[in-house]
Amino acid sequence: MLTPPLSRDVAREFAIKWQGAKDERSEAESFWNDFFRRLCGIDDTKLAGIEFQYAVTSSTSGNKNWIDVYWKNVAIIEHKSRGEDLDKAELQARGYLRSLPPGYRPRTIIISDFANFRLIDVQLNRTHDFLLKDLPENIHRFSNIIAGSKPSYLQDEISVDQQAAQLMANLYLELEANDYEGHETSVFLIRLLFLLFGDDTKMWEHNIVKKLLLSTKEDGSDVGSTINELFKTLNTPESQRLKDGPFNNFPYVNGGIFAEDIGEIQFTKRMRVALINAANYDWSTINPTIFGALFQLIKSKEERAALGEHYTSEQNINKIIYPLFLDSLQQRLSDSWDNKKSLKDLRKDLGKIKIFDPACGCGNFLVVAYRHLRQLELELTARLQELDGKSEDLGLDGTFGLAIGLHQFFGIEILEWPSQVARIALFLTDHQENIKLEKITGAAPNRFPIRDSAKIINGNALIVDWDREVGINEHTYILGNPPFIGARLQSEKQKTETLEVWRNIEKAGNLDYVSNWFLKAARAIQGRNSKAAFVSTNSISQGEQPPIMWPAIYDCGVHINFAHRTFSWSNESAGQAIVHVVIIGLSAETGSGVYPIWTYETVKSEPTKMTAKNINPYLVDGPDVLVSSRRTPLNPDTQPLLYGSQPNDGGAISDISPEEAATIRKVDKIAAKYLKRIVGARELIHDEERWCLWLTEVSPAEIRQSKELSRRVALVKKTRESSERKVTQELAATPHLFGFISHPKGRYLAVPRHSSEERKYVPIAFFDDNTICTDAVSIVPNASLETFSLMCSSAFNIWNKAVSGRIKNDTRISGGITYNNFPFPNLNKGQQEILEEAATEVLNTREQFGKVSLADLYSEISMPKPLQAVHYKLDQAVLRILGINANATEPDILAALLMRYSELQDSKIF
Repeated sequence: MLTPPLSRDVAREFAIKWQGAKDERSEAESFWNDFFRRLCGIDDTKLAGIEFQYAVTSSTSGNKNWIDVYWKNVAIIEHKSRGEDLDKAELQARGYLRSLPPGYRPRTIIISDFANFRLIDVQLNRTHDFLLKDLPENIHRFSNIIAGSKPSYLQDEISVDQQAAQLMANLYLELEANDYEGHETSVFLIRLLFLLFGDDTKMWEHNIVKKLLLSTKEDGSDVGSTINELFKTLNTPESQRLKDGPFNNFPYVNGGIFAEDIGEIQFTKRMRVALINAANYDWSTINPTIFGALFQLIKSKEERAALGEHYTSEQNINKIIYPLFLDSLQQRLSDSWDNKKSLKDLRKDLGKIKIFDPACGCGNFLVVAYRHLRQLELELTARLQELDGKSEDLGLDGTFGLAIGLHQFFGIEILEWPSQVARIALFLTDHQENIKLEKITGAAPNRFPIRDSAKIINGNALIVDWDREVGINEHTYILGNPPFIGARLQSEKQKTETLEVWRNIEKAGNLDYVSNWFLKAARAIQGRNSKAAFVSTNSISQGEQPPIMWPAIYDCGVHINFAHRTFSWSNESAGQAIVHVVIIGLSAETGSGVYPIWTYETVKSEPTKMTAKNINPYLVDGPDVLVSSRRTPLNPDTQPLLYGSQPNDGGAISDISPEEAATIRKVDKIAAKYLKRIVGARELIHDEERWCLWLTEVSPAEIRQSKELSRRVALVKKTRESSERKVTQELAATPHLFGFISHPKGRYLAVPRHSSEERKYVPIAFFDDNTICTDAVSIVPNASLETFSLMCSSAFNIWNKAVSGRIKNDTRISGGITYNNFPFPNLNKGQQEILEEAATEVLNTREQFGKVSLADLYSEISMPKPLQAVHYKLDQAVLRILGINANATEPDILAALLMRYSELQDSKIF
């Protein structure tokens, strides 16, 4: 099999060669053999997993059927003679797909009658139809199918919808250039999207909107009045229209889309050209999930160059939808497959479901959820027909037979524009699903005039009463992607809202904005046996936030019933927004004791599913303990971790460059006596040189006699006196000293207070008392080699990443949270010797690399192999001493450490 892309020139030759083929029986196998050989580079079809006339036993009748071409893990191909019904062929192929065992079902169905191709992505419910003569322009679609590459396939989907979004963006730019902005312009664009989509998807006669626009004057002078008249007609019942009205072949739409009376837009020639270009596009395959987000960006001047940046892939959305409700529904469908009564009961229950996104944006989560539920009902309906024929009790009369309706979907969105996009995106999705239904049942609901619509509220979800608007019950599922705004980045209004939601909760001001949705959801599902799940930045499962937010959530009788540990939430387009996130599912149901957790080897890896007896706030299988700050180490025998010395001098005596130090040595012998190396986190990690004047033993006479000391001490005094803090002003009495001194005698261990999330180990080092550490570094005076080994282990850094606070993505290694809570073990003499030996090996190996910085030695991409080897040996020793399996994964290690912590500490366990 060749790597894509496939050749357009070869595709053109293939299309010409086979343009006259007609008969399936005599020509189909040769057609596909030629396709595989010439276009795909496959000479041995058996070796590639391709079989012609592949036998499959029907899951309904038990009869043996034959798939025309079965391409293992790639596609099912159903081929017909020229002119045969492709819809019927698709139904046949879908039946084959259902009859295959679950592990043998490819995601793609290919239908052809020689002259036409239909490519169906079963997973995304996307269909592309094109002619044989247009194969060269569509050959990339086969490239993506063959490659089996989700990212490239997704990129193709994005780029297709970006073309549509760009056309709308071009029109908006023309409107904007002519001073058309604001609410009425937004309404105009939403209506236009509806009309263009309807023009290509059988809402009315094909292309009548485009024909109408083409009939307008080239200078654009009558375009605005024509469109406004059409808007009015669509909002007028047929019985109230003029008998010979020009737009009477359009249905009465209603539903609020055309209800508002907006002003007429005066079109120019350029505006008309942009409008016609948009009308010429085929809107039938637009995915409202992707398009909604892209269309929103049309409105942002700053983000027009990054169309697609905020698109949330369906693959990521499914990480919430499947475990929240779809897995259980699909299991129920599978269990009921041969039982007509159970299938009908399931269908009734589908009609009770409510899906609610309280931060819905353009409605992406709601659209994907709606599509999945409609697909489930479609499969259920088709199965009922197979079991019972097209019986009347299914109610499939094309008007009211569906169990799933838009009225079951609810959203809250604070901005008007995306809330409008969400409404229209859901309606367009409903129309697409009705077209699929028609292929299966021969009938589809008539949605005009619109009576069934989603309830999308334009408001602040933190103020709106969720229960009043939705009527939350045991059939309600709350989901979404609330805004990611850190505690320090919130506006004053947002901070006020957070404090109001978490009223009377201590330190609530330190919570991220997204935490508000978790507490509101917990309160909403409390006592109702309903469920919720949100995407969040991973900060709420790390550091200081879990001890603040989770007690209040647990008090609601809610627990975590599934989770995805940290992964990268992004799309596959250029200029993408990348955030490290977690997914947390909440349930008020009684726990089952078996909960799924998905883990990621790296943030960009594919997830691995595991099961847990209990998922705690740190998203590992362990007790519901919460790590809060403490003044002393959990183990009283642990050596204390202290702050480094704080200069508080404006840099006058603490920030001396190597060049300045060299000058001092030349010109001022008194000052030179007091020069010492000084180390902050930067200097520690990157081995940068910096000097200070350490004047704890200087005499007043020496300060007076030294010009350098006199000048610098005077600067410190002035800096401290001008401070607004009284404590700092008081320090002006001793301007020659650091503001806070904790410098030890003898050797000590230096620990940076911040370290990169990417490092496997915390970069620490020993210094003697000739080197001063600032308060950007913590110190362990007289630290033992055993303490070095434990702190330099991967186990300690796993703990650090879980419980420490964050500065951006860097861990904040503190005494109160990180160090004092680490379950340092009590060591016997033999264990001490093992750790001493391991520490010595690490330190000796470091020395082999001379002046190489800790940043380079501990980089994830440049860590030397000899250093990796001794660290591995150290890690194994530490794990054995901690009683943890040597092959434990990071989540396993964290779970074990939390268990040890819970056994040692005396705070509340939930």
